[in-house]
Amino acid sequence: MESLIYIYKILSLGLAYPEERNWATIDKHIMTVEGFLEDAISTRVDNFKKNLSKYQQKIEEIRADYLSIFDTGRKISPYETEYMSEKVSRKPFELADIAGFYAAFGFDVKEDIRNKEALDHISIELEFMAILTWKAVYARELKQDENLRIVQDARMKFFKEHLAKWTFFYCQQVCSLSEGDFFKGLAAILQLVLNIECERYMLDVSLFDREMVREPYSGVRGDELTCSN
Repeated sequence: MESLIYIYKILSLGLAYPEERNWATIDKHIMTVEGFLEDAISTRVDNFKKNLSKYQQKIEEIRADYLSIFDTGRKISPYETEYMSEKVSRKPFELADIAGFYAAFGFDVKEDIRNKEALDHISIELEFMAILTWKAVYARELKQDENLRIVQDARMKFFKEHLAKWTFFYCQQVCSLSEGDFFKGLAAILQLVLNIECERYMLDVSLFDREMVREPYSGVRGDELTCSN
């Protein structure tokens, strides 16, 4: 489970807006988990690493791809609440629920951050999963049984009620692109992570891995709905 901390961090940094300062951290995390991963996910991480130096030399192209796919071009939405099948009026409540998870575990908004994303952005949700995974590993090592139970319960609920509900389809969309190889490599890794987590929690993958309809968010993603990455 410890290796998943770094996998989630790699995915979180990689699926955020491309920043040069993140590349060294991604590379460091990949080196940390090398040799500790199961065969299938190890293969996909290795394939991504082989191209990392090439991607580093094309940061502007990666940024252009990000904007075209996830931002101004909006071919694929990186926001959970744009995939909700419920009424639009439910979306603020879903964002509030996500914020409640973050607040309960000290995942705070930093007001002085330069680049902020909405709480339901995929990079933020993945970073939160990394934090919960780290807290679970830490509690287990210190034999803090009650803390471990609380964190594991929150981790399962957040995965089931938020991350898994839309990221299977997100990955499916990204992997079907004819462009954006950098993001396709990360989506391929995330697909396996989602399946691993479903197996861990004995969840039926077919309930999550399905076609979805995207409904663009019409509200204002203000500071109260943002988090540092």
